[in-house]
Amino acid sequence: MKYNSLIPFFVVDRPMSLELLKFCGIDKQKGKLGLMGHANTTTNFQKLFKNFYGKKIIKMVDSGVFTREGCRISYEELFQIYSNMDADYGIMIDFLKDKDKTIESAKNALKVYDENDFCFELVGVAQGDSIKEYLDCYQELKSLGFDCVAIGGLLKKTFNSGRYAKVRDEKFLINVISAIRKVDPKGWLFTLGVYHPKRHIILENYGVYGADYKGWIFNYKTPKNCIENTNRILENLESELVENKKLDMLLEKRRLLSKNKDCSNSIDLAEINSEILNLRKIIAKNLDNREYKLKVKKLEKFMTMDRETKRIYRFNQIRSHLYNHVFSFFKDYFLIISCSEKKSSIPNPSPAINLYDGPFYKMIRKFESENSLSNFHIMIISARYGLLGLYDLISKYNQKMTPDSAKKLNKKITKEMVAFLEDKNYDEILISMGKTYCLTLENLEFNKPIKYAEGRIGEKLSTTKSWIEEKKLK
Repeated sequence: MKYNSLIPFFVVDRPMSLELLKFCGIDKQKGKLGLMGHANTTTNFQKLFKNFYGKKIIKMVDSGVFTREGCRISYEELFQIYSNMDADYGIMIDFLKDKDKTIESAKNALKVYDENDFCFELVGVAQGDSIKEYLDCYQELKSLGFDCVAIGGLLKKTFNSGRYAKVRDEKFLINVISAIRKVDPKGWLFTLGVYHPKRHIILENYGVYGADYKGWIFNYKTPKNCIENTNRILENLESELVENKKLDMLLEKRRLLSKNKDCSNSIDLAEINSEILNLRKIIAKNLDNREYKLKVKKLEKFMTMDRETKRIYRFNQIRSHLYNHVFSFFKDYFLIISCSEKKSSIPNPSPAINLYDGPFYKMIRKFESENSLSNFHIMIISARYGLLGLYDLISKYNQKMTPDSAKKLNKKITKEMVAFLEDKNYDEILISMGKTYCLTLENLEFNKPIKYAEGRIGEKLSTTKSWIEEKKLK
């Protein structure tokens, strides 16, 4: 069984969401992926949603009944919006935990749908407050004539917010799906709001057609987060290595200002942060501590990022998350390579595929530019970072892999690799690395068809290129 039948639908409601998914290459993946929009969006967004293109992209739209604004329009108006957005599937208006009101709404939806020639498939929604109510609602919807049914009401409301974000009860979710599958083993089924990579195989094993993913867009750390974390590390190092009264005074002053939420202090705080950075740069020059020097450089990078660089930094992190945790379900082949001593001159942190600049990476970038890697998942073993995805963000470094460091990394990399491969079903794995790097995978039981690229680096490169050429989608 290939794990490529469940379709993750990415929830989108503004132009930036679509721009971000385009950046992440959603339109270039091997498997089917979905967009989930809603009717409470601007006409500009609806037009962009309609025109978002990808041969294997499926579009679904709901009423927005559980957004802050709710759904306050008639079915005639709602279905016209669905048509305007060129939806493949349009979802009826349901009522949280209320089976009877949901069934009444379903009847009204069908009446309007049957009287018109709409281009989308109408999706009913099963609601309830118990497994029995869900099952009864599902069966009533099927008897009314719904071919497609989604399960709603599985999320709980976020505190002090209009958003429904987290699954209220994981066990209840599985029990509802299981009950429905007992009476309808092959029916078209969608689970609203519950997609997460950790549930991908669970939902797929129940034959679920798709589920929408609300949290995909939040998988990043802001430069502010990185600055705060780097400051903490530097202060810990300074407590052991540095004696500087001026620095101590500035750090104390910053702590006092940070506690005060008055916006008028923001300018003073920015000035103090700048003073601290400049002082740390002087200290780093005179301090024989590599970690301290690197952290000061990192701090300066994040403090001096302009708006566009911050945006790309956020986009790159989300692309890394989707590549590693979602798109990886839709690949047939898995390639493991080592990092490259040669680095490009591009600003960093940058995606590994762009920062490493050895012959393997030039080859991979060429294949990627031709969209020839949609069938492959690639991971990197790095002397500095351990196990990396192709789009993970890294900074420049100069650190060689030795037999000792490889053996030290073995336990960590083995654990991460086992976790990654646990829910994947690749047809074949190719390991194309030198003997020292292979020590990081020593004694790892892949339980998958596996081969090694042999010989010198040129021979490994040739083997890897031929393997990709042979396996890539034509």
